[in-house]
Amino acid sequence: MAILSVIVAVLTALVLVDLVLSAAIIRRLRETEAALIDLRTPPDTGLPVGATIPDFSTGDDGLSRDDLAGGPALVAFFSTGCSHCPAQAARLASRADELTGDGTRVVSVLTVSEGRADNLSPVLEKTGTLVTESDPGYLTAVFGETATPSFLLFDADGRLTRRGHELSDVLGDG
Repeated sequence: MAILSVIVAVLTALVLVDLVLSAAIIRRLRETEAALIDLRTPPDTGLPVGATIPDFSTGDDGLSRDDLAGGPALVAFFSTGCSHCPAQAARLASRADELTGDGTRVVSVLTVSEGRADNLSPVLEKTGTLVTESDPGYLTAVFGETATPSFLLFDADGRLTRRGHELSDVLGDG
């Protein structure tokens, strides 16, 4: 009988140790999940919703604030060093006809980082106006964007109505 009592006591101790270790693992997994969510969520930078299109002029291709006025405009920011940009650029290209049909002016701003292959220009040329900048870029600074991809939708009055890091956040799932 004494042996059974010892076995029960040892098993109880093992179960308690297992319980403590399980609680520690679960806590660690929750911390890791929170850290991953922070890593996947780009910072909210740039113009706040309700802001107007900043005054700018690119000079070389003649693009300015006035070119975006008078109708809805979508300004999209991409970079060659961005892992999410190719998929978002393809989504934008697939919806380009729909956007131009609705009268939306599409301007894609591509920041080409030194040493990175430019595979995005051929796709973005299909979307509308393409402005290519070297890193750091003028338009990226004017609009205050630090994360790519970023999409800014302006109304006909030049006010920012929606912004996001995925096209579906700005235009819906159309």
